[in-house]
Amino acid sequence: MPYFNYEKLRQTADDVKAIQKKLSRTFGRKWSHYWNLFSFSAIDVTQDHNTPVNYTLTGPDNCKPFPGDAAWPSFWEWQALNLVTGGALIKPVPQAHVCYSNSTGSVDETACETVSKNWHGHQGDPIEMLSPLYQGMSCQPPSEFKSTVGAFDNGALCAQGGYPSYVVDVRTVIAQMQLAINFARNKGIRLVVKNTGHDFSEKSGGAGSLSLWTHHLKEVALVEHYKSANYSGPAFKAGAGIQGFEIYKAISSYGLTTLGGECPTVSPTGGWIMGGGHAPASGIWGMGADHALAFEVVTADGRFVTASSDHNPDLFWALRGGGGLTFGVVSSVLVRVHEDGPVTSASWSFGTSAITTKETVYAGLKSWFAFFPRGADNEIYAYFNIFNVGGSVTLTMASFFAMNKTLTQAQEILQPWLDDMKSLGVPVEPEWQSFDGFYTAYNGSFPVEDVINSGVVTASRLFPRENFMNGTQLFDDTFDSITGNLDAGMAVIGYNMAPTLQRGGYQNTSVSQAWRDSIGYMIIGVVTNMSMPAEYLVEQRRNFTNGPMQRWRELTPNSGAYLNEADRMEPNLQYSFWGTKYPSLLKVKQHYDPFNLFYATTGVGSEFFEVRSIDDYPDENGRLCVNPDPKLYFPKS
Repeated sequence: MPYFNYEKLRQTADDVKAIQKKLSRTFGRKWSHYWNLFSFSAIDVTQDHNTPVNYTLTGPDNCKPFPGDAAWPSFWEWQALNLVTGGALIKPVPQAHVCYSNSTGSVDETACETVSKNWHGHQGDPIEMLSPLYQGMSCQPPSEFKSTVGAFDNGALCAQGGYPSYVVDVRTVIAQMQLAINFARNKGIRLVVKNTGHDFSEKSGGAGSLSLWTHHLKEVALVEHYKSANYSGPAFKAGAGIQGFEIYKAISSYGLTTLGGECPTVSPTGGWIMGGGHAPASGIWGMGADHALAFEVVTADGRFVTASSDHNPDLFWALRGGGGLTFGVVSSVLVRVHEDGPVTSASWSFGTSAITTKETVYAGLKSWFAFFPRGADNEIYAYFNIFNVGGSVTLTMASFFAMNKTLTQAQEILQPWLDDMKSLGVPVEPEWQSFDGFYTAYNGSFPVEDVINSGVVTASRLFPRENFMNGTQLFDDTFDSITGNLDAGMAVIGYNMAPTLQRGGYQNTSVSQAWRDSIGYMIIGVVTNMSMPAEYLVEQRRNFTNGPMQRWRELTPNSGAYLNEADRMEPNLQYSFWGTKYPSLLKVKQHYDPFNLFYATTGVGSEFFEVRSIDDYPDENGRLCVNPDPKLYFPKS
């Protein structure tokens, strides 16, 4: 597999002398101390080793060093990191700092207005997140959130909160990534990675952390003839920073397509593919992880390696569904491709009105969920949402997406449901569109997802076929739970798809079996008052996790949830996200990261650590410490 230009310039043992000279010119006789900050681990994690897993951290109270601690890197150590990475070190400030007087002495009203207007689209910022709730709400534009009371009392000031303390902008050479990883490991500090920050639990955040920003690694290349032990044919290689709209556009010029997220700004080569990755093409071609052929990755020992079916196959298996920021930091991914073809999509909405009662709408909703088996069997990917606003319930179909289907074929699939809706007296008029290829269809069908409003808490669940078999008690109970959530004022976001093993090509991945058995995937969201005290907010979170979400778990006892869009407080997260594959994933984690350098909230191995938030809320605004009472894997949901 060819390397990208930035991957050709990497740190090896042969680079030692060059870095030594650079450090000696700056630090004189003390250069050797600074060189030790960037040395490789003596343990090569790609080889057999018996290194015990490290659960002893170097900061106070068995925590990772934090700003202000004696073990926190000194000013000159940070300067050394900046020097060896070619000036790539950033000391970031939250975008909204211009709205607060403590950063500059006065509020910059013009700059604050600009930030506020553009707040819902900052995927290109080095530290901002799409779920600010889990950052700690410490520096939001006042138009979004400002509080001097409750758990998130910021005293009308801006604080760093759960944002990283430093960022390395990895954009020119892979050595920047290696040097930062070695620095974090040798100093024992927390390390995080950000591309666009879409993860619902905000794995890209972390107070007192060093962040690797991979957003600018955007090289792409067609590999016309790739051959491995399990694949022979064309493939497409993309850097870790590529976003969905970019890879779809690039690959379409070759008459090909591949899988990427439903949201155009999500990177298909970051946490999305490593977390499994559902896509508009999942109904016909399975999961994103099914399409990974190889990863270029820097492991916890600082070495740049390839993970594929031919090289480090255990690491390759773990990266195909085991989650991001867990086994290493990916610089690029090689993926399978498909011949492009026709796509038909439709959108519609129906809801309560002067002539349609809520009871009639609920009958229509039940008919829609009863359609799920037919949609799944016909390779459909349907993405919709249901809201209850003041007692008025509306379902909006963002996209009924039919890959490799003509208009006539797609209409034939949907017609039985339209006939049923007509008999129920629910008017539905789909707006149909036909496209010659995936890229134009995608652009016309899926919206960009913005920053989640403050106070919104979400969770997800995968529903197998038996939950949607009309005429059964289980279907009635499942539907009642959905409408019960709507009646309680919650929003429901839903998907109808079947990313089976067969459709994915029978790939050996770490994706949970729950995905393969599902034909429905749903998210519920609730808004909480973030000006309330911490004990109230935590109780509300527990009620959400142990109330409506627990009911969904009871209705789907052998299923699970989606790692990338999950409840941050998911109980028995190991089984929920990976099922029976978790013990094997933990073994791979412990082999490739015996240092416990990589930590991702709800990730593999995360049960052994905890973030001690200063907000007394489950977010990233606090020290990362060893968990004295870890909840271990239990083989059932």
